[in-house]
Amino acid sequence: MANVQKIIRTNAILTYLSAQQNASLGDIASHFDMPWANVLSLLWDANMVEVTGMPIPFDLDLPDRDVATPESIVHLQDTGSGQIPPLPLGLDEAMVLVALIDQVLEVTPAGVSREALGDLRTRISDAAAGAGFGAAIWSEPEPPISDLALATITQAIADHRSVQIAYHRQGSDLHERIENPTVIPLALSTGTAPALRAAKYTDDGLGRRTYRLDRIGSVALADPVPAKLWREANALPAQDWVPTGQTVTLYLTRGARWAAETLPGAVTMEVEDMLVMSLPISSEEWLFSLLVQLGDTVVAVDPPDVSDRMAARAAHLLKENT
Repeated sequence: MANVQKIIRTNAILTYLSAQQNASLGDIASHFDMPWANVLSLLWDANMVEVTGMPIPFDLDLPDRDVATPESIVHLQDTGSGQIPPLPLGLDEAMVLVALIDQVLEVTPAGVSREALGDLRTRISDAAAGAGFGAAIWSEPEPPISDLALATITQAIADHRSVQIAYHRQGSDLHERIENPTVIPLALSTGTAPALRAAKYTDDGLGRRTYRLDRIGSVALADPVPAKLWREANALPAQDWVPTGQTVTLYLTRGARWAAETLPGAVTMEVEDMLVMSLPISSEEWLFSLLVQLGDTVVAVDPPDVSDRMAARAAHLLKENT
């Protein structure tokens, strides 16, 4: 199976060359922050590609691998042949593509790759509007993390360095608490809640940790990670989340369906016009924050002792803010 990241990087280099027409291997390497020998390898791979029934629309003039230097010039000529035919998309397919692009944009730092993704998104959105679908494609969402913080994490992963992050999380009675752990960043993951996958030392030794990007404030580069430790961190098995804790049952109106569909470990039944949702709770702080989000869709909480403590928290919070 082709390496997706390799294909994306090769396409970006070809796009850059198409605009420049001529560039040295060193200049290309500097632009994409990668070794010049790797640039040459990707271009030679692209030069050898053959697509059945479709001529390649460019010619590459490349130096031989054994005599190439950073000063060697690469030339790309657009032959004008084998133009890629238009790709017909339905609105549902366009929406799926835009949703996928949005997820990648959330973990892509500012630069050539992000600009290319943004341009592709705009073209799909404009095409949908031109086809009569109006504003069916939503606006590009706000990034979950600052450009500087994301760029620092990306650099740390590439350079095998640890980072210190300011991580914002919920404290007692919904007050914010900021932690400043030093972690080994391993990868960025996309999804409903984009996250940093990292490794961190605890009392139990080196283990995997996950940090939501929208809760990461500042990020600072820390010490280089020794090669042996980097390999050990990457070899750590991913830990599947297993729901634990006391089972709490929430009686909700149908307006809380979003929670029933998104909360891990939740089991939901529909009883007449009500949702009955049972889920394991290991933190009453987290449960209280959930109830605040659910608002007036909450009808009752069971068991009674948990309900009483939640009511006391709510009364305290109301008194504190009036």
